[in-house]
Amino acid sequence: MVKQRFLRLDGFSKAERIQMTDRVSKAISQAGAWITDFHLYSNILICINFEVPDANVDKLAVNLQETGLNLSKESLDQMMCADHSTLQKPEQELMGTLQITFIHDEPDLIREVPAVPG
Repeated sequence: MVKQRFLRLDGFSKAERIQMTDRVSKAISQAGAWITDFHLYSNILICINFEVPDANVDKLAVNLQETGLNLSKESLDQMMCADHSTLQKPEQELMGTLQITFIHDEPDLIREVPAVPG
């Protein structure tokens, strides 16, 4: 039986939110992975869902670190300790999430929600 893994990555940044999000998005893409979904939580946090070929997990780790994102030790351990030998197919894709917390002094981002008739 093939052992399924799921990457749960998290980190923080003091960099400007839009610029860091762009850098991380490019880092994921350059690792041969792709973003499947994302959720913004005000201007405090973003959670990015992605899929990455198992063989590219090491490249993803390097690319994410090059963005300046401060990844947790647990996140780095997950990516660096990938055991590719447990997989029947080396091209197997892994699903994962990357949660980024933005540290800043800005007030919460407030968006107007239009009234729904009815």
